[in-house]
Amino acid sequence: MVMSKDGAIARIKLRLGMLSAAQAQAIADIAERFETGAIELSIRSNIQLRGIHPDVWPNVISALYEAGLGAENAAADDVRNVMVSPTAGIDPNQISDVTGLAAKLLSVLQDNETYHALSPKFSLQIDGGEDCAMVSHPGDIWLSAIEGGKAYAFGLASSPDKQALGTISNEHALPFIEALLQHFLGASQKGIARMKHLFEVMPVAEFLQTLPFAFDASASWQRKAPIAHAHLGLHRQLDGNFYVGAMPLLGRLTPQQLRGLTKLANEELHLTPWQGILIPHIAEAEGKSIINQLDALGFCTDPTSPAARLRACSGSKGCASALADTQADSEKLARKLRSDTAQIHITGCAKSCAALSPLPHTLLARSPMHYDLFLQDKAGPARFGRLLASNITIDEAAKLLNK
Repeated sequence: MVMSKDGAIARIKLRLGMLSAAQAQAIADIAERFETGAIELSIRSNIQLRGIHPDVWPNVISALYEAGLGAENAAADDVRNVMVSPTAGIDPNQISDVTGLAAKLLSVLQDNETYHALSPKFSLQIDGGEDCAMVSHPGDIWLSAIEGGKAYAFGLASSPDKQALGTISNEHALPFIEALLQHFLGASQKGIARMKHLFEVMPVAEFLQTLPFAFDASASWQRKAPIAHAHLGLHRQLDGNFYVGAMPLLGRLTPQQLRGLTKLANEELHLTPWQGILIPHIAEAEGKSIINQLDALGFCTDPTSPAARLRACSGSKGCASALADTQADSEKLARKLRSDTAQIHITGCAKSCAALSPLPHTLLARSPMHYDLFLQDKAGPARFGRLLASNITIDEAAKLLNK
């Protein structure tokens, strides 16, 4: 049980970010029946139920397992951290369909007890070169399909938009990942839970030199850029059908909104790392009607909307570490921003739980209703970039962001 300021949190790890309509209905029912708090969509394409009273925790977990939302092996729940793009397998411009490899990897992680020793935060990404993709989330191990579809580039403690460390053929991809995992577990010392922590005491070159698995180290590869905003609005699929992408405000759903999605979905929903959803496998003629219904439910489908550009943590109402009510402040900010504003991350503390890498702008809480404003700058003195203004209100932030 993970406790937070507003109660227990049930982290529901979805198989490759996919949720059946029946499972979505079950989550809505569970949230209402046990009077949980917010239904949150996470930046790892999963779902969280917040504000659960400890007395009903066993009942909530039991109900989630009955809905098929638990691990095949309860001891393996923490290691089910395999991410794919939300359009994996259906993206018209993907290089490879990686859903088969990702599913096999997920089974290996659950079935092999050796891997249960991995940290719950240890993450793996299998990227097929899709247009709708998040390639800036840093993870522990990533593979990205190379043009031609016969091999993968790979990286460690980074993300697919960075320089690859080498390449591996398709047929050797799964055993190669296992070799990396076993080598990491063997090289790790006490307190080392992630690849980035290991590389603080062992250079990555040394780790790879001692890896008992051959790979091609002559990689001069760069991933093609994804299409901006392919997670919002109506887009064509590989099979000629379409999908619609939408976001609830700040990634939070009510049970009523989740039920509304089940009525629009054609059997399944795909969650996105932008804290949104895709409704796949629809006819083009249905698109406008579905978008209108999503708008009526309170979802954002327009990439120019300020609501589509905001990301916020749970804030002081849900987290003891947060110094401000980021949820309320973000809603206020959304009403004041112009449509051409760049992406903004509003965080209650420096841990930056809602964004794994800096966004163009960051508002870092200093105290209730007061923030420091940062501009993304890789050469900046702070992790969020360059400080533009200190200890400002949301109204003052809006004026600066609208310039």
